[in-house]
Amino acid sequence: MVIKKTSHARWELWYHIAWSTKYRKRIFDNEGTKEAIKEIFREIALQYEMEITEIQILSDHVHFLISAPPKIAPFQIVQILKSVSTKKLFDRYEWLNRYYWGGEIWAGGYFVRSIGVGLTKVMIEKYIKEQSEEIG
Repeated sequence: MVIKKTSHARWELWYHIAWSTKYRKRIFDNEGTKEAIKEIFREIALQYEMEITEIQILSDHVHFLISAPPKIAPFQIVQILKSVSTKKLFDRYEWLNRYYWGGEIWAGGYFVRSIGVGLTKVMIEKYIKEQSEEIG
């Protein structure tokens, strides 16, 4: 793992973050759309000095393994990714207006967990990669 630095800080902060679509609508079922959404999130992350190593887009929720500088709090990571992606997704996919006429794609809540002792980055990468649409 690489410790990142600026002139005033050194850090290695990783988070597992997940949230769902509003009303848990299963709207992202096309593989091409999922890949495009991953790219949108990666572009947003780069603009804000964040790094995403894993993204899993499921039909009704998303998972990230993401690193951000300490100046960006976890709630701000979520706020940035949700708000900027919403605008980009509505601009790119007009069909979303059929499902979300109020201008919001994502549910209000989210899950966040920091990576550390007892929960490694490798464990979270594996977990995110294993997420699927399988219904038991």
